[in-house]
Amino acid sequence: MYFNAFKAIWRMYGLSPNFIFFCFVLLFFRVWFLISHVSLFADYIFFPEFCRIKVKNPVFIIGHPRSGTTFIHHLFTRTGEMAAFHAWHVLFPAICMRKLVAPVIRFLIRRNKTVIFSEDTGHGISIDKVEEDEMLFLHNTDTQFALVGTPLGFMPDEYREFRFHDLQPEHRRLRSARYLKRCFQRHIYYTGKTQIFAQTHFSTHRVRTLMEVFPDARFIYMHRLAEETLPSYFSLNYHTLDELWGLHRFTKEQLSVFFEYRYRASVELCRYFFDLWQTSAINRRKVMILPYDRLRNELPEVFEEIIRFTGIIPSQALRETVARQAEKQRGFKRGHAVLPLEAFGIGEERVRRDFAFQGADPMQYLRD
Repeated sequence: MYFNAFKAIWRMYGLSPNFIFFCFVLLFFRVWFLISHVSLFADYIFFPEFCRIKVKNPVFIIGHPRSGTTFIHHLFTRTGEMAAFHAWHVLFPAICMRKLVAPVIRFLIRRNKTVIFSEDTGHGISIDKVEEDEMLFLHNTDTQFALVGTPLGFMPDEYREFRFHDLQPEHRRLRSARYLKRCFQRHIYYTGKTQIFAQTHFSTHRVRTLMEVFPDARFIYMHRLAEETLPSYFSLNYHTLDELWGLHRFTKEQLSVFFEYRYRASVELCRYFFDLWQTSAINRRKVMILPYDRLRNELPEVFEEIIRFTGIIPSQALRETVARQAEKQRGFKRGHAVLPLEAFGIGEERVRRDFAFQGADPMQYLRD
């Protein structure tokens, strides 16, 4: 994968300052993930007790990015009673590394030096804030995050294995899901909290494998129509690329290629779940489909439905948090700029045609 990333940089820039810049970036990440793998292995030596931890009744939030996955994840983890991963936990999944870097993290928090990505991107990231569990798969390079924001995202469409995890060879797909389970076990051991409430939107493509590895899990699929989701998602990618590397490093043609591939991946993600549901290829009793509009307009009712579906026993603090959030939503205004689809070379007619299977009614999924 790293070799192909170098090839991608060469195709994009040739021998140039940008080529050298991205080579150093790739080298940095290669060293980072090597350290991660060594420290994950060291956990078996210094903290073997984590292997005996049971991951009971985990909840996975799946669906297309910007369909409400982050909202529902942050809502349920806001009171601190879930075993939620903060950004620094995602960066350092190994217990050994957490023990080493925890003093530095506490120092940064005291100095208020926690921001990794600003809120202007559309998804602010701070080391002390809850982050999506899907990013854990960056450490074993088995997620679309390995494409989004990296040179691989600009290459010809050769990385479908990042988008169809359920169709990978059995040893690979199970190994990846079991890696996630080990991360959950480590985190429960480290935090002392037991309820996993995970945001794994790109893992919509591995839902069957997750059901196999986590037989008592529950899944909440966030449904939002593509014409509403895609502008927000593409704008997030656009602003993230700018903050990460600077848009001046990419030509208009390169950006057009990048967003074309992101669009195809979006179609495939939504279509994959739709086909699984319609053909009953997954256990429907373990999946709750939640339309985005209901999340915005019927939050108290939705909260009670989620509680019944997942079996989570909410604290009074969580109930009060949901009630306050329901009041706030009435005056909600987006805090970041969302560009129209045309800005990314995607026409509205194409979206309507490619996502026709969604229909105009979100609850169409529930019909046989």
